[in-house]
Amino acid sequence: MNKQTRYWVRRILFGIMIGMIAFTLYRILTEDQAKVDVGDQAPDFTLQTLDGNQVKLSELKGKAVMLNFWGTWCKPCREEMPAMQDAYNKYHKLGFEIVAINVGETEVAVQQFVDQYKLSFPTVLDEEKEVQRQYDVGPLPSSFFISSEGVIVNKIEGALDLQRLEYYVTQILPQK
Repeated sequence: MNKQTRYWVRRILFGIMIGMIAFTLYRILTEDQAKVDVGDQAPDFTLQTLDGNQVKLSELKGKAVMLNFWGTWCKPCREEMPAMQDAYNKYHKLGFEIVAINVGETEVAVQQFVDQYKLSFPTVLDEEKEVQRQYDVGPLPSSFFISSEGVIVNKIEGALDLQRLEYYVTQILPQK
C-alpha cells in the first residue's frame, strides 16, 4: 500500500470512529433517563377504552391497580386472561382494578379478543406504544401492581397464574 492510500484509509477510519462516538453520545443524551421501577410513583397516562371512554391512571388513586401490557398474538397473554378475569371478579368490590393495555393493535382485533375471553375489566389501546415506552415494558405480558397511593409495588414479566396473581393483588389491596 502506498503512502497516499494509507493516508486515505486512515482518514476514512478516523471519520467512521468519530461518527460512532457521535452516535453513541447522541443516544446517551437523548435516551429517556426516567425508568420506572418498584417504589416509584406510577407515571400518569390517559388511554381510550374500546367503548370510547377514557381511563386516566391518576383517577384510580385510592384503588389497587394492576396494569397489564399484552397483545392478542401473545400466547402467554392469552393463557393468563382467565386468571385475570377470575381475580377481577373476586377482588373488584374490595377496591381492585385491572387496566389491560393492549400494545399496538387495532381496535377490531382487540374487541374480538375481549369478546372471545368475555373480559369485563377495562381494556385500553396503546396504539402508538407511548405508555409501553413510558413504563419501559419489555416482553409481553408484563404487569405492574400499583398501591392505592399510586406507588409501583411489583413489576412482573411473564404470565401469571391465579395463585401468583392473587398473591400480588392481596399485597396492594387498600386497607380498610
